[in-house]
Amino acid sequence: MDDQETVIAAVQEARRILGRDTGSGPQDRKITIDSLRSVLDSDQVAQALERIAQRSRSRPTVESPWS
Repeated sequence: MDDQETVIAAVQEARRILGRDTGSGPQDRKITIDSLRSVLDSDQVAQALERIAQRSRSRPTVESPWS
């Protein structure tokens, strides 16, 4: 799986977690937050985001001739 696919999969899983039918009690919120944290704060996702950001920063910017 490439970096973009890794990030997309994590966001899709986070949306699934948020869409689950959960109660409104404090324990339910803690479970939801812990689940989101485990998906979005994983080393694999963090590394993929960092590589994407590095590639984005390393691209030369092209100025518009209309600016």
